[in-house]
Amino acid sequence: MQVAGVSLVFKSNIHQKYAVIDQRIVWYGSINLLSFGSAEESIMRLDSPNIANELVMSMDK
Repeated sequence: MQVAGVSLVFKSNIHQKYAVIDQRIVWYGSINLLSFGSAEESIMRLDSPNIANELVMSMDK
């Protein structure tokens, strides 16, 4: 993924799972975005540059 230009940020002790795409699309939920599983999980898609920016900024804290 990184060769394709995807930035991955891993942090310990955080249960948040989200992806920010093109600084505006946010996928946010309980589903593990980098794996496959059979558990019932949820995720929502938001089209919001403001929310995307807030999530990206929170990674620096």
